[in-house]
Amino acid sequence: MIKLRIEQINVSDDTYVLTAVYAEDGGQVRKGDLVFSYESSKSDKDVEAGEDGYIYFNPSVTLHAAYSTNTVIAIISHVKTKPSSDVFESEKSGNLPSSKNGDRIISKKALALIEEHGIDSSLISGEIVSEEMVLEFLNSQKQSVSIQSMSYYYDRKIETKTGLAVIGAGKAALQLLDAVYSAGKHQVTVFYDGKAELIGKELMGKPIKSMDIDTILQDFKNGMFEEIIVSFSGNIKERRRWFDILKSHQLKLGNVIHATAYIGLNAQMGEGNILFAFTRVGPFAQIGDNNVLSSYCSIEHHNILGSHNTFGPTVVFSGSCTIGDEIKFGTGIFVEPNISIGSESIISSGSIVQKNIPPMSVIRNKTVFEIKSLHRKEHPEG
Repeated sequence: MIKLRIEQINVSDDTYVLTAVYAEDGGQVRKGDLVFSYESSKSDKDVEAGEDGYIYFNPSVTLHAAYSTNTVIAIISHVKTKPSSDVFESEKSGNLPSSKNGDRIISKKALALIEEHGIDSSLISGEIVSEEMVLEFLNSQKQSVSIQSMSYYYDRKIETKTGLAVIGAGKAALQLLDAVYSAGKHQVTVFYDGKAELIGKELMGKPIKSMDIDTILQDFKNGMFEEIIVSFSGNIKERRRWFDILKSHQLKLGNVIHATAYIGLNAQMGEGNILFAFTRVGPFAQIGDNNVLSSYCSIEHHNILGSHNTFGPTVVFSGSCTIGDEIKFGTGIFVEPNISIGSESIISSGSIVQKNIPPMSVIRNKTVFEIKSLHRKEHPEG
């Protein structure tokens, strides 16, 4: 027996509206058949049969009504016998209100935030307090702070900049310099590259040295830099290899984050990450190590991003997604809420990701377009 429930597809929503039913009560369904759909304030979700069997709907649910998460909408059974209503009723209430404060109801996630931040719940108005209301309250406490000062580097008046070494001296390094100069936290002191024609030359007035670990360690010992970062992103395996080498020698990997990037409330970040102009990390998101986020990327609230991923411009996630390691994202990608993307996958440009992606997958955009030449007709001589 499989229970098909309302699952939370938006962190900020506690109830969802049943919008469509595709199967007949008591009828047969096949694995993968659409059973019902529901929607939140931001998106919708189609629910499929997890196996073959007979489908029975909760007799207490009706179309176009709102239900809490974990409400059992239907059951798939191997036997053609309608289950008792107790099977549905036992979990109908889901996980909506979990705490009462006088005549007020506070949801579980809202209560967790209130306790975590030591908030006086009486300061939040409303008979029902949701997680979204608590987040809005927390953000309201920072309204006097400008968006600029709320980004990763709070103090823009840095008198002593940290010396930064850069692995790679190509175009990616020049792009990195834009973020470095904008943020004002680091001073690039040296580049390292594996191309013989670059070694011994300079880039923006700084020396380019051989990209071998002995040279790097000697320069660090001599005080040439305090932090180091890998600039290139095209070869993810090589980027990770260098990150691991540097970490194995206890070198400190810095984060380079453009001044226009926005880092939300309680967001967490590892090391060795590069965030280019106008990127956004939403509240309570987590970012691992050694990621490259190109301009206008958005890692939304409560996303969990692994390590060694690279993003082209404008990769936009909805809330509560989980992203693995060593994933290559193209340009102009949109990801629905609560999606999981497995490690070592490739997501091609223009994709809209609406289902979970297993590890080591390739997602290709099937949009087809053609380019035709416009040949001007020459006017005959008159």
